[in-house]
Amino acid sequence: MKNTTSRLVIGAIVLCLPMRAMPLTISGSPSCHSYGTTCSAMNTNESNIVNCQSIDTQCYSFPEAEASAPGVPQYKVFSCNGCKSGYAAVDQTMALSPSCTISYKTCSKSCPSCSNCTSDTSWSAAGTGYEKKVSRSCNCGTCNASTSYRCAAGYYGSSSNGTSGCTRCPNNGSSSAGTTSVTGCCISSGSDTTGAYSYSPQCCYQ
Repeated sequence: MKNTTSRLVIGAIVLCLPMRAMPLTISGSPSCHSYGTTCSAMNTNESNIVNCQSIDTQCYSFPEAEASAPGVPQYKVFSCNGCKSGYAAVDQTMALSPSCTISYKTCSKSCPSCSNCTSDTSWSAAGTGYEKKVSRSCNCGTCNASTSYRCAAGYYGSSSNGTSGCTRCPNNGSSSAGTTSVTGCCISSGSDTTGAYSYSPQCCYQ
């Protein structure tokens, strides 16, 4: 048999065809139809992909569009291939249609962690008659804190600053921490000002 560009292997002709490399940072679900890296599709997954070292592209269509426009790419997908200094790759997904989902990468700013940025687990004293509790959260290296205040035991009312808003219960009565109304103040012993009556345990204000 005359030699050709094909190879004869055990009676079968094996054609050596070049494989088209897919961008490593982009992938589509099995129903997505890939059409290479160059197309005129107007739809994109990211209108302004930035902070990439380089950008991969891949054109896609999907079964719902192939029915009326076979072989016509509907989306040009952009993906970051590496990120600039100070940025980190973030995995993204997008549904091009109910049957076709693509995966790609973007770059977002790398954020340092925070130290000593833990919320209080219990209330602590914040001056006479007041208690405070601090909630903390880390936002890209910055520890943001917000403080809540309440009245201490033996006081009632509310406070937004830990210096005003709480009043001592009448006659040195008792109350639970966080009591907001005088009806939460109670007296457990003693007598009235006339001396004619005595208090029953836990006599609370109305």
